[in-house]
This record gives sequence, C-alpha cells and structure tokens, in this order.
Amino acid sequence: MKGTTIRKAGAAALAGAMMLSCASCMLFGPNKKEIVEAADTFAGTFLKQDAGKIVKLTNEKKNSDAAAALELLFDDSMYTEEQNKFIDAVADTITYEVDEESVEVDKEEASVDVTFTMVDYEKALKDDYSDIDEVLDLLEDCEDTKEVEVTFEFEKDDDEWLLSNLKDKKFGKIFDFYTYELSLKPDLLSIIDSTEIYGGYYYVDLYVYFSEDVSEYDGSITFDTYYDGQLIASDMPAYVYSYYIWCDYYDPDYNYLASGEYTITIKCDGEEVTSAVTTVDNSSIETEAYSGDLQSAVSSTDWWLDNDDDTYDEGVTQIEFDVYFNTTVSSYDFTFDVYDEYGNPIEMYLEPQIYSTSVYCIYETDEALPAGIYNIQLYDSPDTGANMVASGYCEVK
Repeated sequence: MKGTTIRKAGAAALAGAMMLSCASCMLFGPNKKEIVEAADTFAGTFLKQDAGKIVKLTNEKKNSDAAAALELLFDDSMYTEEQNKFIDAVADTITYEVDEESVEVDKEEASVDVTFTMVDYEKALKDDYSDIDEVLDLLEDCEDTKEVEVTFEFEKDDDEWLLSNLKDKKFGKIFDFYTYELSLKPDLLSIIDSTEIYGGYYYVDLYVYFSEDVSEYDGSITFDTYYDGQLIASDMPAYVYSYYIWCDYYDPDYNYLASGEYTITIKCDGEEVTSAVTTVDNSSIETEAYSGDLQSAVSSTDWWLDNDDDTYDEGVTQIEFDVYFNTTVSSYDFTFDVYDEYGNPIEMYLEPQIYSTSVYCIYETDEALPAGIYNIQLYDSPDTGANMVASGYCEVK
C-alpha cells in the first residue's frame, strides 16, 4: 500500500506542476517569454560594451549614427589609462533586472522595462584624489547604488525580436560614467623635478618644475614671501603652467628691494609644498633722489603690452610708454605729452604713474585709438621750461 500511495502522490504532484505550467503559459504567453529572453540577451550584450554585437541585436544599420556613437563611446583609445581603469571598475558593478510583469506585446511590436543598477560613483568620489588606486578602493568600498530604468522596445524581424529604440537617451545614461571627470591631482611634492630662485633689483622669482602636468592646480597655488625671516606678503597667487609654477614677488610700490635674505614658500590650498631662499644685494644702488641730468639716468624704455615690436593692434584703447631709471626718481613731478606722427599735440600735461625707479606714461581713451603713429614725451616737471627726459614712438595698426 505504501508503494501505491507514493505513486499516487507523485502523480498528483506531477499533475499539479503541469497545471501550474499551463496556467503560466496562459498568463504569460509564448510571445511575452520571447520578449523577456530578447531583453535579457540584449542587456547582457549591452554590458559587454561591444558595439558590433550590440548593433546586430537592433534594427540599426552598421553605418548608422547610433552605431558610430557606440563605436566611439567604447573605444579605449579615447580615454587615458586612469579613465579606462575607472570605467572598467564601474562597469563591473552593473547588474540588470528584466521586469517580466511590464512586458507588452502588440502583434509585431513589444516593450519591457529593464532596470540597471551600479555603484553610485558620484557619492563615492567627492574630493580630489592623488592616484587612480585610491579611486578604485573607494568604488570597491562604496555601498551606495544608483539605478537607470530603460524601456526596451522591440520590433519583430522574421522570427527575431530586434531592439528598435537604441537612440533613446536613457541607454546613454547607463554609461554616463564614461564621461565622468576624475579629479586626480598628483602629490606636488613627489613630482618636483627642480627648483630655481632668482633675486634681482626689483623682484624675487621662484620657478618650480614638475615631471607631470600640474595645470589642474591652477587657482589652488599661492605663495608667501619672507624677508630675513619675517612674513612680508602672504597668499599671493602663483602662475600655474603645464609643467611648472612661477612665483613673482616685487615691492608693492615698485621700489628697489631691501638687501637681505628672501624666502618664498609655495602652498597648495593653504598647505605648504616647498620653499626656496635667495639673497638680494642692492647696497650699491643710490637711494637718494637724483639731482643730475635725468636723461642720462634712463636705463631703458618699453611699450607695455604691445606686440613686442612697438606696435599695437587696431582697436586698443590704451598705449603705455614705460621709462626705467638706474636711480631713485620718485621726488620728481613728471608729466608727459602725446603727439601724432606729424608732431601735432593730442594730449598734454598728463600725469604718469611714478614709482621709485620707474615712470609709466599711460594714454587711455574711451574709444578705440585711431590707427597711426604716436609719440609720447616724458618731462621732469609740469613747467613750460621742463626738460624732456625720454621719448618713444609706437604705431597702432
């Protein structure tokens, strides 16, 4: 009897399973099952990031814009080594789920919702990091996730269901991490190649050269200047270029620097990176006001912000003639005149900017200066009998 009972129980279980299977077919239908399988195949292929295989599962042509966009997106050569490591790390976290209950079939067309889940890399990465390994560790430890839901739309082609909405922007949103900007900033101290510091009559310049591009630090680098151990200037902006940083300290009144020891300390976001020391010796320079022939005391002249050839581009509203001296001239009441190429006065008795050993003759107008030749003459006083100290010609063209 026990054997018969077991056989009856087995038969009942089999009959129940068959009934459930039939009920499932009635509720789900063979077409809906095909759509779930097509969605599963496409989602799995999509995550392998093979543009050619993806396009084969769609109604897109091989040379379509969408196909070309995928080829470009998945081209490793378009990204740096660090970006490719980041991309691979995020891609490895992506999973998907096909919502079978969302399947809709209407003759030769169908749709189904698919949810993609991945690490929330934006929450994991909130700061600047020194190397890609630090980024990868943070991604691995991150428990936050983000979801992207996409509706797959299909069209039947013979006996195959092909995806018909590859151009839907939500597909691109799955791979937003391809264009995520990594904030990787190498430790500055570890990539310094060399340091050069110069001390002159008017300035102290520090150049720091690096083995890697530091342009990302633009805006983050400042420097402090010390004179004989005392802070005389702080948080001054440095000039940041691709492979070097330049710090330029000069007296705020453009005077000769006092003789002594100068230290420049570079900082990144307020933290010290490096420093260098130089000595300035201006003991031989006259410090009293000059009482002789000023014309003979002119060391050089220059047209400021010109094209390096005493010309300015048409459209400028300002020209500037700078005169440098080898002695202190700040006690003089200088004026300057502006003339055209024929010697006709344009403006007279203008006041220049006067510093310890330099004078800046700035001629500025509200509108663009007319093309032509300009002559600026600098005088040692506003009196009619003043002596001309220096003169120069420039051209606006």
